Amino acid sequence: MAAAGICATKYPLLLVHGIAGRDEGIFPYWGGIPLRLRAEGASVYLAGQGGFATVEEGARRIEEKVEKIRLTGGVDKVNIVAHSMGGLDARYYISSLGGGDRVASLLTFSTPHRGSALADYFLDELPLVNRRVGALIDLLSQGLLKERDSDAYAAMLELRPSACAVFNEANPDNARVFYRSYASRIEGGRGLGPYALLQKIIYRREGDNDGFVSVDSTRWGDFRGVVGTDKGLSISHNDIHDLRIFPVARGFDAPSLFASAIAELASMGF
Repeated sequence: MAAAGICATKYPLLLVHGIAGRDEGIFPYWGGIPLRLRAEGASVYLAGQGGFATVEEGARRIEEKVEKIRLTGGVDKVNIVAHSMGGLDARYYISSLGGGDRVASLLTFSTPHRGSALADYFLDELPLVNRRVGALIDLLSQGLLKERDSDAYAAMLELRPSACAVFNEANPDNARVFYRSYASRIEGGRGLGPYALLQKIIYRREGDNDGFVSVDSTRWGDFRGVVGTDKGLSISHNDIHDLRIFPVARGFDAPSLFASAIAELASMGF
């Protein structure tokens, strides 16, 4: 049982990362977020799914992790906190794998619930992602990282807006689960580094975005708004989960954001 603290939720937290991510490594996906949440009383687990798995395969890794948590932790449910494509993995687990009775809440941060214009752009207009590139990524992932479920090309196809429209029809919300979502955005101009081009590509097609996902695409369930707008911050897709590569929002404290979000969840009885 978690120690007393503002993030001491009734159910443990399972953090689910997005595409191309790994929970651990030189640049851990969640940065200082797990440490902060634990310090504030939360019981935190990491899903550990592959970086380039399809949504279904990612969901099956979530299923395995949830069952382990239930068995070893003596709990009947978890709260899932997901970033990016991890939110789709979680929704598939809840709706298509029967996980609705094992999940109390799903918080998604920057999840492309309606897809991303980047997927269409890189698959069609500037086909940097194709079957050969996907096969190379899979070879590296399977050989170096031992991720046998890697299928990079298929995973990218699932991020198309058209594919997500089909996904949403097939995976409606479960009435037993509380859904909440968060977004961020970056403004065009200097200081964006490698995000500058990506922001422009999406903005022309879908409006405000974080360099990977539009704000409109992230809205799901109880939408809590665009993080950082009250302080005039540009917060990228990776800033929001404390991945400290190519930082844009240097004045942004991601662990505090997550601590606040989980504290709200705890106060609601989750």
